[in-house]
Formats: sequence, C-alpha cells, structure tokens
Amino acid sequence: MSVTRVTDKANVSTRTGRDSPGPRWTAALVTGGSSGVGLALARRLVADGTTVLVCGRDPGRLADAATQVPGLRTLVADLSDPDDVARLARTAAALPGLDLVVHNAAVQLDRDWVVTPRPGATGPLVRDATTELATDLGAPLHLTAHLLPVLAEAPRAAVVSVTSALGTVPKRSAPVYCAAKAGLSAFTTSLGYQLRATASHVRAIEVALPLVDTAMTAGRGARKITPDAAASAILSALAGRRDRVHVGAVRPLLALHRVAPRLAARIVAD
Repeated sequence: MSVTRVTDKANVSTRTGRDSPGPRWTAALVTGGSSGVGLALARRLVADGTTVLVCGRDPGRLADAATQVPGLRTLVADLSDPDDVARLARTAAALPGLDLVVHNAAVQLDRDWVVTPRPGATGPLVRDATTELATDLGAPLHLTAHLLPVLAEAPRAAVVSVTSALGTVPKRSAPVYCAAKAGLSAFTTSLGYQLRATASHVRAIEVALPLVDTAMTAGRGARKITPDAAASAILSALAGRRDRVHVGAVRPLLALHRVAPRLAARIVAD
C-alpha cells in the first residue's frame, strides 16, 4: 500500500479556477456538498469545467450552495435512507460522462454507550448508531455498487473515500463514527485491490483528513485546516499516483501509532 502525505499547505493553490494539477474530470458526484469540504471541492471542480452533482439533507443550504456556485447541480437526499441513496445513484448515473465519485458526507454523533444507569436510553442509542453507520459507511458502499459499472465505462475514473485517523486511533466520544471510518478505509483498500486486477483504469483513493473547520467540528479540537485546504488535498490525491493520502496532522499521528500505539491512544482518546 503506497502512502503519501499532503500538508494543509499542499502544493495545490486554494484559489478557484484551473490551478490544480492533474486531469480534468467530466462529471462528478460529491456527497455532503452543501457546505464545508464538499462545497469547496465542488466549487473547484465546477471552475475546472466539471459537471458536479452534490447532495445534502437541507434544501435551504443546497439552494445557497447553488447560488454560490453557478452551474452546480443539487439533490436533496438523506444518506441514511436507502431509497434516497438509490435515487441519488440513479441521478448520478444519468450524468453524461460520470467519472468521479467522492464519498465526503459524514455525521459524527457523540454518544455514551454506557447506558446501564439510564433506563430507556438504549432505543435512541441504537437509532443513532443505525443512522451514523448508514450515512458514514453504508451509503458509500451502496453508491459505489450502483455507480462502478458507470465509472468503468469512462476512459479513466476514480472513487475517493474521505476518512480520518480516528479509524485507526479512535476517540472515546464517537465510537460509531470511528468504526465507520475504519470500515470505509478497509473497503477502499480492498476495492483498490479488485480494481487493479480487473479495471485498472478506475482508481480507489483514500484521503485521510485531519480536523477541518466545519459545522461538524465546531467546538472540537484546534489546529483545524480550512475546507479549501482539504479540497486541495483531495485534488492533489487525484492528480497523484498514491492510493492513500494522509493530510496534515494525520501522518505524524499514524506514524506515532505504529511505534507507540498506547501513547497515540492516550493523545486521541479524550
């Protein structure tokens, strides 16, 4: 498994327009594109001439995104709902020349699983876990299954999974999110093995991001990178040859985990 590092000052300009290296993409699906990393990436791709479809749960935020990025295509979809995921897949498959899928959307619900002292808490906990797993892991798998046949028809294509170091070094407060990111990482690696054997023109790329300054991370941690820096890292990964890219603080944390896993765990756990 080849691994490279991209810092938050990656060698990709954070301005819009064709200032990033690598090939043009004909059409792309970016999940979670109404704000944050997804919107920043969509803006860059649209400026580069790519037809981009983004999805989100909030119609108002999607409308705002479409206003900010003329030409952006939007679809209201809840990725925890299998019917919405299937509808999104059909819409993306209908894009002429679809050759890029970016699994960016995620939810992180901080939940305490020690529910014994609180009778009645199990039901909501299970519902939240189901929603989180469906959004963060199930939807990427289902969308990939639906869209791989379409991607395989393109001259070259890519599936990008946005992951986190928390899939390797989990934290106490978000066990389901950490599990989902671990699963998405493993899936992307295995998918890459299969693609290299039977459809080498389609790439499976994992981009592990550090904390990004978005609504989901409000009040969490410090030293966050901007959504545009994260978008730059994804574009850099697409332009490169590596199938796993560690961005910013992810690399030193995972390097520490390899040599001193207990220390890395103590740093991240709380």
